[in-house]
Amino acid sequence: MVPVDRSQVPLRVVLGCCCLLACLGGVSLGAPAYQTAISEAAPSEAAMAASLDAYSPAEIDSTAFATLSSAEQTAVRGAIDSAAGVYTDRGRSADGDHLTYRNDIISHRFVGYEGSIYLVRTVIDVGYLSLGGSILVGSAGFALIGSGLRRRRHSGV
Repeated sequence: MVPVDRSQVPLRVVLGCCCLLACLGGVSLGAPAYQTAISEAAPSEAAMAASLDAYSPAEIDSTAFATLSSAEQTAVRGAIDSAAGVYTDRGRSADGDHLTYRNDIISHRFVGYEGSIYLVRTVIDVGYLSLGGSILVGSAGFALIGSGLRRRRHSGV
């Protein structure tokens, strides 16, 4: 470990670095989460229509599981296998042709999987408060580091 003379490191620079670390944490918490959830499950189109008042059996046209992209299959299978019925994936969306992930807009699709029909809900969940706060904290961190370095240069320390 390299010994550091703390009198040589301005407090503003230290606080600025702490703000930048907090900014990174906030950005990671507020980053988009691609969420796939199972809203309803039924053994057939007729049973699904009976459980959902908004649909008739003729309106339920399920997408075959095999036609989904590999990312969509992973999301649907993860949601079905989850105790809560929700599969969340952070990072870049790899949606295919069937499941549409939209920002704060919930989209629904019927998917047929292993003899059952599932009503799959997809949405992107973005933590706007975390992202906004992180940007403010990061800006404050850059300002503190800049003023601390400028002060150090002008004071000749």
